[in-house]
Amino acid sequence: MKKAPSITEIAKLAGVSATTVSRVFHGEGYVNRETCEAVLRVARENGYKPRPYRKRIPVAAHDALVGIVVPDIENAFFQQIIRAMIDVFDQHDIETVICDINENPAKEIRSLSLLKQLNINGIIIAPASENAEYNCDFLKELHEKGTPVIMLDRDVKGIGLSGVFQNSYDGAFNAVNTLIQRGHERIAIVGGPITSKPGLDRMVGYMDALKAHDIAVRQEYILYGDFKVKSGYDLTQQLLEQHPKVTAVFSANNLMSVGALRAIRDRGMKIPDDIAFLSYGSLDPYDLNPSSNISELVEPTELMGYESAHLMLEKLSARKKKDFHVAKRVSFDTTLVLRGSEAFPTNRCKAFDPA
Repeated sequence: MKKAPSITEIAKLAGVSATTVSRVFHGEGYVNRETCEAVLRVARENGYKPRPYRKRIPVAAHDALVGIVVPDIENAFFQQIIRAMIDVFDQHDIETVICDINENPAKEIRSLSLLKQLNINGIIIAPASENAEYNCDFLKELHEKGTPVIMLDRDVKGIGLSGVFQNSYDGAFNAVNTLIQRGHERIAIVGGPITSKPGLDRMVGYMDALKAHDIAVRQEYILYGDFKVKSGYDLTQQLLEQHPKVTAVFSANNLMSVGALRAIRDRGMKIPDDIAFLSYGSLDPYDLNPSSNISELVEPTELMGYESAHLMLEKLSARKKKDFHVAKRVSFDTTLVLRGSEAFPTNRCKAFDPA
């Protein structure tokens, strides 16, 4: 049975954003008639059925101030999520304060302290690490004293806060499984920090896909980056220099993919002639010549932003204490888009010696 298309796929076919598709089906926000008809036609032709959303609680508190804390404002992933959140908040006269913590737990706690001094009404945060104990305690205290805290993409341990996430494990597993189906066994990963939920989930997904095919997990093919361009570049250079028999690279986020692709180019290698490549995260926002040919996992950025904002609205509107403290956690799937870069290199032989 053919799998039903995702909202991201319908948006791409209709030439609109996923937020626009959501607005068409859920009646929130303005969509002009022509666009609405086009979305409905594409959805009908492709058998798309929208995910049922529960009826939202009307916002009781207008003119609220919400803090948004993200690890890297230069990452298009967070830019797109923030844009979607602001689109929702603008409809309710809610203003935002955006803090960029640069993947730094110390800067994160300074930002949280500042937001507390501003008497912020709520916080949406993608923390730098889920293991920073002081930061976790700070968020827990805010939550217990009545300031709603929504986790975004990343999590913290031991609190059980509401949050919006993506299925990073499934996405990574499916990506690596696809590479294996194309004939790859020597697959390297440029991973992110495993102190974050996305970094850990994607690493485990990579390992489990290999194990599912009885392919040994080789530690020399596992590289730990920091979700930034430079680490992607440096680690890929190191990989290609020390392990030339690797036939495929799976990069665990879009910025590291940018760096990795530059490293491959600087070594005079071509994709997929000399090496295969698959990116976790879209490269469309970046000015890369070969980006249109790179296979990638497209993240549900606009849906995550939309849902994060609505979770915050519900918490701000909670009239009963028990409603405020009930944790609601939502997770969205990624979409695997194959463009050919996952193919086994035409310039390589599939028969390798064990060395």
